[in-house]
Amino acid sequence: MEEIVLEKLGLDKKEVGVYLALLKLGESSVLEVSRKAKIERSHTYGILESLIKKGLVSFVTENKVKRFKAADPDILLHQLKEKEAALMEVLPKLRKMSELKEKKEPTVDVFRGTRGMKAMLNEVLQVKKDYCLLCTDHHNKNLEFWINHLIRAIEKENIHERVLTKKSFGPMLSAKNSIARFLPDKYPYQATTIIYSDRVGIIIWSEPFLAIRIQSKELANTYRSYFEIMWAVSEKE
Repeated sequence: MEEIVLEKLGLDKKEVGVYLALLKLGESSVLEVSRKAKIERSHTYGILESLIKKGLVSFVTENKVKRFKAADPDILLHQLKEKEAALMEVLPKLRKMSELKEKKEPTVDVFRGTRGMKAMLNEVLQVKKDYCLLCTDHHNKNLEFWINHLIRAIEKENIHERVLTKKSFGPMLSAKNSIARFLPDKYPYQATTIIYSDRVGIIIWSEPFLAIRIQSKELANTYRSYFEIMWAVSEKE
């Protein structure tokens, strides 16, 4: 058990063997340590030097012969606390680096089936920001269920949506928090696109359903611009 814990603290197997041997022996020569740890004497020197640098072993020289002693095990706890304190000091900077990376590198997630669909639509609600939606013209019962679920939820959370769709699809969007405008009927719209916060969600309604979420501020802003262009030339109710 102790070997595993010491390895988790950053010691390799041979360092663990030598340190434990010294704890059991007390002050000892290299030969005594190598025998107890069952490690070749020539290798034991290097391991002891490594442990000295880590503050886990000390030595004295008697009659030109080095004798080694293991540091009190409590020093391991002290070192761990020092590492934790050092990490806490730089953690805010590390988090900022992570945020910058997230901004530079878009993330793409794919959700399959109804559970995945629900996960992405729930995320739209969790963000709690108004959004834009390019609606499909694909009619089916599952689509009606999700639309009704979304409409009820955005009313409850006081989220507003703007929707571009076909006139034939408009009656499904009769909600006080929804504003709809209409696109030409002659073009097919076989997927739904939701632009919310810094994300773009694309839902393909043909079974088994596929939802794709792309998190990218730049992409979301670009899609939002496309939406505004279409919104400006679309037909009002």
